[in-house]
Amino acid sequence: MSSKKKSLEIETLRGLACLLLVLYHVIGPLGGGLKIDIGSPFRVIADSMVYVRMPLFTFISGYIYSIYKIRGNDFSAFFSGKVRRLIVPLFCVGVPFSVLQAVGPGVNKDVGVIDALLSFWVPINHFWFLQAVFIIFMFVGLLEWRGMLRSATRLYGLFAFAALLFLLPPFKFDAFGINGAIYLLPFFVAGMIGQENVDALKQRFKVIGPLVFVLISLTLLYVAAIDRELIVDRRSLIGLTVGCVSCIALLSSDMRSKALTWLGGYSYAIFLFHVLFAATSRFVLGRLGVKDESLLVLGGLTFGLLGPVLLSMVFSRFNFTSVLFLGERAAKKKAAAPVTPVVQPQNS
Repeated sequence: MSSKKKSLEIETLRGLACLLLVLYHVIGPLGGGLKIDIGSPFRVIADSMVYVRMPLFTFISGYIYSIYKIRGNDFSAFFSGKVRRLIVPLFCVGVPFSVLQAVGPGVNKDVGVIDALLSFWVPINHFWFLQAVFIIFMFVGLLEWRGMLRSATRLYGLFAFAALLFLLPPFKFDAFGINGAIYLLPFFVAGMIGQENVDALKQRFKVIGPLVFVLISLTLLYVAAIDRELIVDRRSLIGLTVGCVSCIALLSSDMRSKALTWLGGYSYAIFLFHVLFAATSRFVLGRLGVKDESLLVLGGLTFGLLGPVLLSMVFSRFNFTSVLFLGERAAKKKAAAPVTPVVQPQNS
């Protein structure tokens, strides 16, 4: 996935989102990942990320959507494109991964084979994001297609509606990731609003934006260090406010990094495959007798970021693997140039 045609600041934010996501899954929730206990600095880092990780990914998705929207107002093409991009990898990567987790030895999560096979319907693991974002794309895309988001007032109205849903109790049965979609929708719409006002945001908040994000990060680290129970549910007013303000602050900062931009170009592959490589790192280092938390985290982070990049490079070389495992559009074969026969001049 090339990032040459995309803005450097957005690709930088993609790379940052990848870094935060992989770092969290390497450390893991309490009892998962490396099973790092309360009191460790790494546990504090993992707990402090809760309000920023997935909101940032979704904010970027909304930002990119707002640039392209529905090309040519062709909803059927938009729908088929999102099925290819999100649902095909859900079946070809998400379900097999869940089955592998169910039958594989030494996994941290109890997943039954039936639950794994049905994970395309009732989400498990990090693949819930694919289902949730697909619902969001269809919902917002339909509104866009019907001409219901053609003014700033309507867009802000959609954000208010999304925020209201966000604050309601989740559904007891999470069919096809509907709870995840409701959780992420405000951040997607915030990304759309951010794109519509990006120049004004950079002009007004380029200096204060980074300071706000640093202040939020330090506050969350402090709260997580003092008492992790103080970090309330992510579907709360605090979660909504911190997530949106953090994303807007990062966007307005106009931050650019070559390393993060490079990672951002492979963000989808990193999202899909980072857990597999992080688990491989944990297994290999465990067999080698490595017990130092810092080395385990560094190894998991390195494997989790670079492994998917290498895999993406391999998969992208072949239409079959790039479509099924990365959701990419199949490359069209160039028609062979017609061969014009050369007429040899006759000797007189």
